[in-house]
Amino acid sequence: MKKKSTLVQSLLILLISVVLVALYGVIPLPDYNTEINNEIEGAIYYLVDIQSSNLIPPAPDILDECIFKIDISITKIKETKVICTSDLYQYSSDIYLNDSEIDENQNIVIRYYDNVLNSQMALIIDTKSNVTSKSKIESLSTNQSMYELNSRGERLLSRWDMQDTSARSAGIYYQKNSTIVEVFSIEAPTNYYFESVKWAQDGESIVALDTENDIIIFSKNKMFDPIKLIIDNYYSSEIEDDERVIYQLIGWSN
Repeated sequence: MKKKSTLVQSLLILLISVVLVALYGVIPLPDYNTEINNEIEGAIYYLVDIQSSNLIPPAPDILDECIFKIDISITKIKETKVICTSDLYQYSSDIYLNDSEIDENQNIVIRYYDNVLNSQMALIIDTKSNVTSKSKIESLSTNQSMYELNSRGERLLSRWDMQDTSARSAGIYYQKNSTIVEVFSIEAPTNYYFESVKWAQDGESIVALDTENDIIIFSKNKMFDPIKLIIDNYYSSEIEDDERVIYQLIGWSN
């Protein structure tokens, strides 16, 4: 009897699924332009989880977190490694890479806990020379990234801010004073959305990570169609054979 009941339930679920597809159709993933627009420039920084196979089994795989960048200003676009957690163990074992940001000088700020000083500190990575220096947290001059504000006071909205998480659409929005402005909206599966949304430093463009692990660039004023960066084409040769997942955007310096 139990097997028969399970079979009936499975058939009902299948029937309901068929009816829903017939009524509403299957919405495909959005299709984006992949050609880099000459009007956009600068470097986009992001965090990557990396898993390297250990050469001496049965030892576990080696896990690391790294900051990478793609410079979209140059003719031959290429992904470059900035730094990894494993490069910073000389400073601390408590490195907060997911709390990194770009400061007003377009350098990378990485927070960490200094066990010797018994306090929170920061590492400043000069993005031009790749030189690393230490700084006290209170002396930092950082952006307003925690509020996702640009220089005009316009605040990017997350999918949670928009509340309708079951909608068959995905979009990018920002708020200016009490007005919500739509930058982009498209029909999409309910499990597709944008996350880790960041302003470019000029406040005119937006970069977002979607649930397909793709980086998408948007124009605030719709001066160009959204552009998808085909990361596979730009992979750094340093981790070519390793498994990797982009899990967070840090920012866009331009």
